[in-house]
Amino acid sequence: MREQRFDYVLVGGGIASVTAARSLRHEEPGASIAILCAEPVLPYRRPPLTKGFLTGKVGAARVTIHPADFYEKQNIALLLHTRAAALDCAAHRVQLEDGSAVGYGKLLIATGARPHMLSVPGAALAGVHCLHDIGDAVALRTDTAAARRALVIGAGFVGVEAAAALRELGLEVTLVERGEQVLPQLHSALLSAHFRTLCAEHGVEVLTGLTVERFTGHGTLTGAVLSDGRSLACELAVVATGVEPNCAWLAGSGIGLADGVLVDECLQTSDPDIYAAGDAANFHDPVLGARRRVEHWDNAVRQGRLAARNMRGARMPYRDVSIFYGDVFDAPYNFLGDPSDALEVVERGEFAQPPYSLLFMRHNVLRAMFSFGVPADETVAAEEMIRHRRNLASGSAALAQPGSRLGALPSQTVLILQGGGALGAFESGAIEALESHGVCPDIVSAVSIGAFNGAIVASHPGQAVAALNAFWRDLSIEGLSAPRTCAQLRQTELAWHLALFGVPNFMRPRWWMGAPGTGSFAPWWTSYYDTEPMLALLRRYVDFDALAASPTRLLLGAVDVASGERRIFDSYVDRLTPEHLLASGSLPPAMPWTTVEGRAYWDGGVVSNSPLDLVIERCGQVAGRVFVVDLFSGARPLPSNLFEVMLRRDEIVYADRVRNDLRFEENANDFRDLVERITGQLDAAAAARVRQSPEYIRLMGNHVPVQIHRIALDGTSMDGVSFARDFDFSSESIASLQALGRAAALAVLDLDEVRLRAGLAASDYEDEVCK
Repeated sequence: MREQRFDYVLVGGGIASVTAARSLRHEEPGASIAILCAEPVLPYRRPPLTKGFLTGKVGAARVTIHPADFYEKQNIALLLHTRAAALDCAAHRVQLEDGSAVGYGKLLIATGARPHMLSVPGAALAGVHCLHDIGDAVALRTDTAAARRALVIGAGFVGVEAAAALRELGLEVTLVERGEQVLPQLHSALLSAHFRTLCAEHGVEVLTGLTVERFTGHGTLTGAVLSDGRSLACELAVVATGVEPNCAWLAGSGIGLADGVLVDECLQTSDPDIYAAGDAANFHDPVLGARRRVEHWDNAVRQGRLAARNMRGARMPYRDVSIFYGDVFDAPYNFLGDPSDALEVVERGEFAQPPYSLLFMRHNVLRAMFSFGVPADETVAAEEMIRHRRNLASGSAALAQPGSRLGALPSQTVLILQGGGALGAFESGAIEALESHGVCPDIVSAVSIGAFNGAIVASHPGQAVAALNAFWRDLSIEGLSAPRTCAQLRQTELAWHLALFGVPNFMRPRWWMGAPGTGSFAPWWTSYYDTEPMLALLRRYVDFDALAASPTRLLLGAVDVASGERRIFDSYVDRLTPEHLLASGSLPPAMPWTTVEGRAYWDGGVVSNSPLDLVIERCGQVAGRVFVVDLFSGARPLPSNLFEVMLRRDEIVYADRVRNDLRFEENANDFRDLVERITGQLDAAAAARVRQSPEYIRLMGNHVPVQIHRIALDGTSMDGVSFARDFDFSSESIASLQALGRAAALAVLDLDEVRLRAGLAASDYEDEVCK
């Protein structure tokens, strides 16, 4: 049989594979993509199986993720009833159970998990079920018609939901748990007691500290004997004792296995062309500082999307906090984080009376949250606190107070630094003013010259001024003779100085570096200047060891020359070096590309010179204060010659794009308003279920105020003379730019104080600052 080959093969027919396929198709329209689905039906949503599908309220069509024509329209090969049997990494081949094979360029393992079955006498009797896939759910629902009494073994998430659904169908239900607590995954005696009471109120008998020793019956289930010797009559049993990763087919492949497929924080396995996501992936979780495997739908969605991007070379770490959601007796709840190492809990509200939440804390850091009916923005705020390990000691007294809001606790500060050559001195002055007022950014997002300033800030958190001032002194050009009041003469002198000598400690002309007799220009050059001196300067002023351990996260934008795609360098992910910084600032054709890990990069400002989008992509929602040091957005006089025309063109190209991001946010807010109006038309129970879904929470919970503080360089004058250009590294211009930066930042900080006293909204403040 002829082997089929695809650029991307996704093994597993669940949501992780479907999400990965969608992302791959979006980012690489011409790629060939195949999903290998072991089941004979279209990929479907598993969470409803224990809820609406089991009770008959939700039909098969509503649990299907996409209709069949979706895969046809997206040119995604969906191979149903196709089960993987073995993997040959060397040959890039997946062997199938029917003897055929599928070849791949990149492979995603998303085979999920399979249920544990009890190894006790009578486990094979008709009437004994598990509840894992749609076939299980159909068989169980069919058998409920002839049953009167049901036994559910295992009081975890699936067991409790199955017991609630069976009780809703009118059966007498007994829930047996081997441990002492209901929902042991929550690690909370308090919640266990609450759920036990909820079950009892709805007629479910709960027995803890017991196991099933054997099932009884002749061909068909009639009862079960428990470990304490008692006998229970039942015609139906659901085994919900957990799952294990579906990885047996990988035996002998060489892929690292240990309670799942071992992957790094970018979801890559021991083979660089193979990734894993979802229930099967055992990953290092940098948020919680442990290796873990998560069996949540939301986790599979987000890992599938991230794995797709990393299969294409993005190298983005999985730093998400997945949101689990359940529904017991029409009481929808959410759970996020890991409570296993919590030392104390804070209960907010009354159980099952929205809004209610239980916060799991460790040394004043939120580790997990369980909630009923908590607004989406509060859930997202909790997610951010868990992800960033934010210390809540200063707000601990308010946490337990009725009506207090997590979203009102202190949020993060973001600093956006643009590229602009010598205009980076303005950024240096602005940073000095911010530091003097105690503003220490949690995140710095930067490109080009901003990357150099940002690295100094991140490696000297709260104490960057001395290093910045020394850095800019070493970049300054001394001894220019043309007076600053004669703009054209000074620009001419600067241009000749740059052509002949370059910028000290930054870049030197190539025409002084060639062999004798080669002339002033060589056709094989890819740049006019050499930037080796800047590497030495960066090593002098950036403490790279301190940067690696810094609480200030540094994000740098660069462009892959070969692929044309943007690359983000992230101090939380990459061990940054001088080459990473220089790559972000290698503006062609003056500067050569910089090679990092075998790839050539140009200046990130070519794609986005005001990289707020880097923060959104890597850190999720942007909430709190954002300081944008804006070097180009101001008005300019009309150009008076071709030289000035070219300069003005470049200024417009590199102008601030933050307003575009804010306009996108306005459109998103309109969409959120529409979703809320639609949800408001539902009955209370249906609306509550919608509002606890992760999709709703992430969409609606990101509606948070953002204060944009724009520190703008005046585009018309500087000390009464013609405006300095980005190539003016003269010591006089650098000093003037630093003074302007300090003054502009202080003005913004003063305006912020006025705003706080007046109680203006964040949107009002943005409008005021932008004028």
